[in-house]
Amino acid sequence: MKRTQTVMAAMVLAAAAGLPWAQAADISQGVQTLDLSTGSAVLKHEFSAGNAGNTFHDRYDFTASDGQSLGAFVASLNQSELDLGGAAFDSFKVYNSSGFSFDGVKQSAPGAAVEVWALSIPHLIADNYYLLVNGTVRNGAAGNYVGSVAVSPVPEPSTAAMLLGGVGVLGWLARRRKA
Repeated sequence: MKRTQTVMAAMVLAAAAGLPWAQAADISQGVQTLDLSTGSAVLKHEFSAGNAGNTFHDRYDFTASDGQSLGAFVASLNQSELDLGGAAFDSFKVYNSSGFSFDGVKQSAPGAAVEVWALSIPHLIADNYYLLVNGTVRNGAAGNYVGSVAVSPVPEPSTAAMLLGGVGVLGWLARRRKA
């Protein structure tokens, strides 16, 4: 009888290991659209308790104008000893409509209190882009990650030439007054 119970328990455990609910779930958000009309936008994903080990692949769509520069980051707490939930990021990338990608770079040291990834693109072309944030929930506590995306116009060469010309005229006037 005892042997039968042991065999049954082993079979139940083996079956449970193969069930979908026993594996990491994908808790990705739906596609989010960022409004960069004011120059910046916030991105975030909040995790409820009980999501330890679950993965996410969050997409944030946005449109950029020709000549804009882009800066973005994502950050999450790394405080599992305090039972604060957070995310471990696998990648942070920007893609254009052709599928070309720009990789983010991990900025924090291993074991740091906050995990931070950042990316910078000095000159975008007019196109539709999206940020992709991939990672795993660190522990079973409720938590989140937050980030920011900012775009700013890059001055045209004619603007820089006019600025230099204006400084030259002011220098010429100042020199003329001294003489």
